[in-house]
Formats: sequence, structure tokens, C-alpha cells
Amino acid sequence: MNILLTVLAVLLVAQTIYLLHYKAQIRDIGNQLHFIMQNGSFKQVNTQLRSREMMTLIRGCNQLLDQQKKADRQYARKNEEINATIVSLSHDIRTPLTALDGYLQLARQAEEFSDKDRYMEQAKSRIGQLSKLIDELFLYTKLQNPEYLIQQEPLDILASLQHNLFAFFDDFSRQGTEPELRLPASSVRVNGNVHALDRVFANILSNYFAHGTGTLSVVCEEEAERVRICFANRLRKGERVDTERVFNRFYKEDASRGVRSSGLGLSIVKSLMENMHGHAEADSEQGMFVIRLIFVKARKE
Repeated sequence: MNILLTVLAVLLVAQTIYLLHYKAQIRDIGNQLHFIMQNGSFKQVNTQLRSREMMTLIRGCNQLLDQQKKADRQYARKNEEINATIVSLSHDIRTPLTALDGYLQLARQAEEFSDKDRYMEQAKSRIGQLSKLIDELFLYTKLQNPEYLIQQEPLDILASLQHNLFAFFDDFSRQGTEPELRLPASSVRVNGNVHALDRVFANILSNYFAHGTGTLSVVCEEEAERVRICFANRLRKGERVDTERVFNRFYKEDASRGVRSSGLGLSIVKSLMENMHGHAEADSEQGMFVIRLIFVKARKE
């Protein structure tokens, strides 16, 4: 009997010590969490106890901490993007406004009607530049709304492509080049929206005239369920393109070169393509810059 009581007493003492240690570990976990929250520490919670329940608790705490750290990094990145956006917007809007003000003052001071007309034409050009920027901002903002959907229908993508190439006829003439086309002889139908396609092609062509050189190559290839259109051109001497960022909003490889661009053109291309369930990608190698558009092929009726 005495032996049994002794064993029970020892077990009770051991259980009490274990519970006190368990309680101390829980208190220590609470202190660790408090320290992490107060100091923004990147350390993780640990414990000396290795029981199944305690390790489950530790893993849960560390998973929550990892998620919070990830959310904090995303918030910081978004905040940096917002600040960069504000800086870029203020620069892009201020530049044509400053030029507009200067030309209007020159027109007001000019004595000859020919000079007044020339300055007013320059002012009109800056107004058009500003209007285009605001239009692209408005479209980009709409495209960022998940609820904004583009109405799609089967259409001939070659007709849209050729229409937009012809719209840049004067630009090709001034540059003294002609696009090199490799297109199917018959029509190619994809699911899309004619207005969205016009904007996609126009933005890519505008990007070519702003940053490219030499002959523009345009190739259309049909696959079983996809249609691929590739635009390829040489980059200007010294020009570099970060293909990982080229579709980012306000991306400009070198803002100091004075190219009149909002930096939204290719970002709009990517957003429009995704809204039409397609895809846009870019590649740069050996001085060549390539944009590939992948469309969903329309089903034959």
C-alpha cells in the first residue's frame, strides 16, 4: 500500500512539474509572439517541449507569421508601386502641360500670323498627347476591375491586323520601311473584340515606332486551338528591354530619352489579351525584340 501511495505521489509530482513547465512554455510562446508583433521581427516561434499538441500549435503560429510577413511584403510592394505611379503620372502629365503653356505664351507674343499658327499647332499636338494619356489611364483603370468583361465574338483577326497596319502607312513611309508579312492566305478566325484588337495592334505598332528600328516582321501561325501572331524588330542601338517587366504599368527602360509615351501601352496589351482569354509575352535576344500574341481559335460552326 505504501509503495502504491509513493508511486502515486511521484506521478503526481511529475505531472505537476510537467504542467508547470507546459504552462511556462505557453507563457514563453505568448512572450515570443508579443515580441515579434511589437518589433516586426522575422524570427519564428520555438519551444522546448516536443509534444504533438505543442508542435501543432507552434506550426500554426509560424504559418500565420509567414502569411503575415508575405502580406506585409505585398503591401510594401504595392505602396512602392503607388508612389512610383504618382511620380510617373505627375511627370507624364506635367511635361505636355508645361510645353502647352510655353507654346501658348509664344503664340500670344508672336506678331506674325504664320508664327502664331505654328505655335498653335504645337500646342494642339500637346493637347492630343495629354488626351491620349488620359484615355490610356482610363482604359487601364477599367481593365484592372475584375468585373470588367469584354464582349467577344468570332472575327477575322487578319482583317483587323491588316487594317491597323494600313492605319500606320504614313509612319512606315516616313521611316522608309515596309512591314515584312507572313500571313495565311485565307481568313483566320479567333474569339475576340474588334475594338480591343484595334487597341492591341495599335499599341504594339506605336511601341515599334517609338523604340524599334529596321523592318518590322509580322508572322501569323495557326495551331489546333490557338492562333499565334509574332511581331519582331531590331532594337535601336544601345536600347535594352527587360522582358520580365515590359508589360508592367509605366515601364520605361530609359525615361530620360524623352520618348512621348505613357508607359501604359504594352500593359494595356497584356490586360486586353487576358480579358479575351489570350496571352501576351515578350522576348529579347541578340538585339531583336519579339512580342507574341496567343489567341483562342474560334470554333467552326
